[in-house]
Amino acid sequence: MIANIKSMLPPHLSCTKAQGLILQEPIAQFEIGSMKNFIYLVLDWNTKKAAIVDPQKDLHEPLQALSQNGFELTTILLTHSHHDHIAGVSPLLVKYPNLTVRVGVLDLHRLPKATHAVPGLKTLTDGEHVKVGELTLMAIHTPGHSAGEFCYFLPQSATVSHPYLFTGDTIFIRDCGRTDFEDGSNEDMFASIQKIKKVPTETVFLVGHHYAKESATTLGDELVKSPPFKCKTVAELAALP
Repeated sequence: MIANIKSMLPPHLSCTKAQGLILQEPIAQFEIGSMKNFIYLVLDWNTKKAAIVDPQKDLHEPLQALSQNGFELTTILLTHSHHDHIAGVSPLLVKYPNLTVRVGVLDLHRLPKATHAVPGLKTLTDGEHVKVGELTLMAIHTPGHSAGEFCYFLPQSATVSHPYLFTGDTIFIRDCGRTDFEDGSNEDMFASIQKIKKVPTETVFLVGHHYAKESATTLGDELVKSPPFKCKTVAELAALP
């Protein structure tokens, strides 16, 4: 099963362990913290500009990788604002006060109060394009786990070998995020999954936690193996264990 997945994934994302920054690859994956959070860097090797996705607290390894390769961190991309996905925001803003921070407006309330006054804080709109150097990601509103959750889609291009989707806690490998939190919703999650199904089938899903053996998956694989992706109704999704 894993061999089939590996054949469709970039080599550094077909492992069972996060491989960090690999030269010339636009995506770097790190696993940080007791909750097995995946932290990602989006890297534009032409301009040496970078974004970090859902920063946890202990960011020594990704920040060191950026420094060693001459990158400037310009942006924080938040899929949502649950504590384990934003713990590194305040420390990063102390270190880099000019960072841009992108977050869904319905998740803004969980950010630290001091963050609200940061000049670079900008809320997202569905379908908005977000620049990281010369790379352009599309923000896709995907509520269900959290009302303001967004995924970020990076299309295939001359410098990006695969299309990528940063799914946060909306999608996990062969699973989806919990819907029983304060602003979770089975109805919203079902609708978000239908929206996500519209990206290219070869899209690499970069999930928020290392809950499966694998480190990444694809839409094509999830369509075949993921119970939430097989559900035809909200009731079927709600009935999943």
